[in-house]
Amino acid sequence: MKLIYSLARSLGYELVRRKRHPSLGAHLRNLVRRHAIDAIIDVGANDGQFALLMRKEGFAGKIYSFEPVSTTYQHLRQVSQGDPDWAVFNTALGNKVGEETINITRSSDLCSLLSPNEFGKAAFPNIEVSHRETIVMDTLDNFLARGDLARQARFLLKMDTQGYDLQVFEGAQNSLDRIVGLLSELSLLPIYAQAPHYLDVLRLYEAKGFVPSGLYPVSRNEDLSVIEMDCVLINRTLIRQ
Repeated sequence: MKLIYSLARSLGYELVRRKRHPSLGAHLRNLVRRHAIDAIIDVGANDGQFALLMRKEGFAGKIYSFEPVSTTYQHLRQVSQGDPDWAVFNTALGNKVGEETINITRSSDLCSLLSPNEFGKAAFPNIEVSHRETIVMDTLDNFLARGDLARQARFLLKMDTQGYDLQVFEGAQNSLDRIVGLLSELSLLPIYAQAPHYLDVLRLYEAKGFVPSGLYPVSRNEDLSVIEMDCVLINRTLIRQ
């Protein structure tokens, strides 16, 4: 075994035990199994990367993906075809119902209802706004209230909305008794104007009964300081001991 670890290091890799030091995917797999999560709400789905990751990790339950940008949604539809338990919606989720304007950036995974700030423009050249698009917004509470979802479903709510996660969470206040886990992207160094401070975001989640379960850096500066990280949280009132 030592030889395998040494060989991996010599090639620039590091082997870790998925239960003791899991990657984000492995941690989510463990969380889903440990706490009997049977459905996923995927907000800010982009091209379906998260749903595909969860399928790769063995999740076989229902996935509901929301992607508001029209061209990205069309690609998401193609990716999801052939998976009968994966439903996709050309809708944003937030804290209100109606129409909003989203900034379309050079890279589709950086589109946001917020405008890039100067740090964001310097750190991520592809965050440059090419145009704006009118989108439809709903709330998670509305979606769950009118949908045909099982009332006993236990959800993982994944949010990757480029600075808009708190608004998504605010629109889910009547559904917290069904949300077992959260995955939220936190900005330690915001790249969008008016994005909330990550400590304020964590305080709000914790005030609603969610506690951190894992932190995974997404992007860093050249000095290795973290710009963004994925934060996994669990609902203390719903987890199974």
